[in-house]
Amino acid sequence: MTKVSSTKVKDVSAKYLFIVCACLSIFAVFGIIIYILAASIPAFREVGFFQFLFGTKWQFNTDTYGVLAMLCATLVVTILAVILGGIIGVFTAVFMVFWCPDKLHIRYRGKNKSMQNFVAWMNSWLSKINLRTIFDQIIKLLAGIPSVIYGYFGIIVLVQGGLVNMDPYHRGFGVLATCIVLSIMIIPTITSLTKNALEAVPAQYFEGALAMGNTKAQAVFRVVFPAARSGIISALILGIGRAVGETMAVQMVAGGSVNFPTGFFIPIRPLTVNINMEMGEVVPGSLHESALMATGFVLLVLVLIITLSVNLVPKEFKGKRGEKVLHGTSGEVVYRKKGLIPEILKYFGMVCAAIVAIALFAVILFICINGIPNLSWGFLFGGDNYEGHSLAPAFLTTFYIIVFTLIIALPLGIGAAIFLNEYAKPGSKFVKIIRTFIDTLAGVPSIVFGLFGYLLFAQIFGKNVFAGAFTMVLVILPTIIRSTEEALRAVPMELREASYGLGASKIRTIFKVVLPSAFPGIATATVLSVGRIISESAALIYTAGMMAVASSSVSSAIDPTNMGSTLTVFMYSFFAEGLAYEEAYATAFVLLIITFVLNLIVYFIQRQVKKKR
Repeated sequence: MTKVSSTKVKDVSAKYLFIVCACLSIFAVFGIIIYILAASIPAFREVGFFQFLFGTKWQFNTDTYGVLAMLCATLVVTILAVILGGIIGVFTAVFMVFWCPDKLHIRYRGKNKSMQNFVAWMNSWLSKINLRTIFDQIIKLLAGIPSVIYGYFGIIVLVQGGLVNMDPYHRGFGVLATCIVLSIMIIPTITSLTKNALEAVPAQYFEGALAMGNTKAQAVFRVVFPAARSGIISALILGIGRAVGETMAVQMVAGGSVNFPTGFFIPIRPLTVNINMEMGEVVPGSLHESALMATGFVLLVLVLIITLSVNLVPKEFKGKRGEKVLHGTSGEVVYRKKGLIPEILKYFGMVCAAIVAIALFAVILFICINGIPNLSWGFLFGGDNYEGHSLAPAFLTTFYIIVFTLIIALPLGIGAAIFLNEYAKPGSKFVKIIRTFIDTLAGVPSIVFGLFGYLLFAQIFGKNVFAGAFTMVLVILPTIIRSTEEALRAVPMELREASYGLGASKIRTIFKVVLPSAFPGIATATVLSVGRIISESAALIYTAGMMAVASSSVSSAIDPTNMGSTLTVFMYSFFAEGLAYEEAYATAFVLLIITFVLNLIVYFIQRQVKKKR
């Protein structure tokens, strides 16, 4: 009896511990809102809420604060970016699901034997390449590239390389440059989610449309595409949230002036840029600091509205309309009249996919050409006596933040996933609330995490690695929870039942059977989290700090209680302080290699999981 009661106590204690882990997202979201709102109250009280929201001037030297122009700039560039990036992302997903071939094959009908042998050799080599997998990796690599790199690409290639010649004032910065950079950055998000939505449509819809005499293009765009519309709308909404919260890349190409976006080449200052430009020079406790916090609060409310609106999108495809579409496909005459548009859209999807591939190739080529010549052993690993700039301190700081963040975030994220998958009842309102807050936490902009970390963790620990690590725990927690939950869901129920049949308790089954079986998925979540930590910059500048590259040293970086810059923040400091553009390119190349290696690790882990299944 004692052993049975002891086991029951352990199970109940573990369950409540997992519930606390799951509720952490709720506490985090409310904590962020409350802390930033409290810091914003002095500005709202002194300036006036409506004057702050609808004022058109921002002059901190006269304590005149109004964010209307910046809010309009944020909304305009976001809408334009989602229109451009959304169209490309959605049609790229359509191409990947329905027309991207698994294998390439070269046809040769000539009689030249040498050419025949060459074509046969090429086909044998191409048969080893899965084009669908390559495109999937292209999307993931685009998503993993740090935003600072996109900013460099935008300012050098887009602004100085082309847009400056189109601008009557020969500046190139402004609405158009920001829109293009943002559209490239949100394409991976929209493409991935749209791809998932299209693949979730029952195969019977597509097969039924073909059986009724439709072409493949007609079946895709007149049946499957409408069926996936809720998922596509959700993808576009999340793309909007991603664009609204972007900071570093936008700051490099927007121009930084407080103007209404009345033209493509008008320099602008979106909300995120306003915070990042002035937060480093603010006097603690001043009205200026409170006004920047209020700007962050307006941005947070805007993003929360966008994120929560995803829940208003119908999750299921309504059968009545689906039946109407399917039954309507039986008339051949109607589809002959309207059959040209789906065929055009099919080739448009191929063009969009080519644009995505070209964009990635252009970014990689730009980084390699400018970065490789500036690499050296001294720059990468030079110590305190190295004459010049060195990445050694940044490597140490990045390593510390990764280790401390994962030590805290992995147990919390895995515990939350265990509750949601192993203990929670399907359809529970409590579980729906937790999932909503997890999605909300995932949508919070990095700059807002940075403000929250500055208000809380930097006050507790000071600006150092620990403050940065605690801030990054909140940033990566949704990623760990989602990925771990998917891994746990993939574990066959038979394994659990067999463990229970042998007399094992629930908690023992989870730790001895379920978690070991889900280890590849947890490893994937860990790698993805490491990539997010390495690519993050806005959330770390105000918590871990941004050391001047000229004064950074290995000896100061060894102590985690000192300020330090991660690789991405280090790279941004090269640009912000105008010290060394060559070293910035070299750092971008290092970050690109790290991103590629992390994506490769995730790919091989997932490949091994598929083989086992």
